[in-house]
Amino acid sequence: MNWEAIGAIGEVLGAFAVVATLLYLALQVRHAKTATTDATRLNRANGVQAMLLAMSTDDALRSSVNKAMNSEAYINELSNRLGISADEAERVEMYASYWFWLHWGQYASSTSEKDINELRNLVSTFYRFPYMQACWELSPAGRTILDPDFVDFVDNVLAEKNH
Repeated sequence: MNWEAIGAIGEVLGAFAVVATLLYLALQVRHAKTATTDATRLNRANGVQAMLLAMSTDDALRSSVNKAMNSEAYINELSNRLGISADEAERVEMYASYWFWLHWGQYASSTSEKDINELRNLVSTFYRFPYMQACWELSPAGRTILDPDFVDFVDNVLAEKNH
């Protein structure tokens, strides 16, 4: 074997190493982009949750926001359906919305079948509680704002249990 043949083999191996390195880097960039997107979604969900928690504990803020949103009819409907006061219905709405956003954040970020099955179990059980079901069905700030894929996921999970 001569040095030219050895050099040619080295060049071919080097070219394969460059291609392998570029493919590896492309995968790393893709995973980093996915992780960044997930982090952004979870930060958004956490921000909404913090705001909902503040509204749950601050009667004046909650009342002002509900008044500004013109949600009196919804609050009265929720109050009547659950047999609770309007103030209690406002708190229940904030509490349920907190869970909707938490579950949306998990749904939007989950990639494994185990995560989806865990969420499916939570939704199929938790969203059947009368207050969660009422808020899921009626809330103007829940299913109408959340990602349509998540809404379909929840509706499909709830439909599975009904059959």
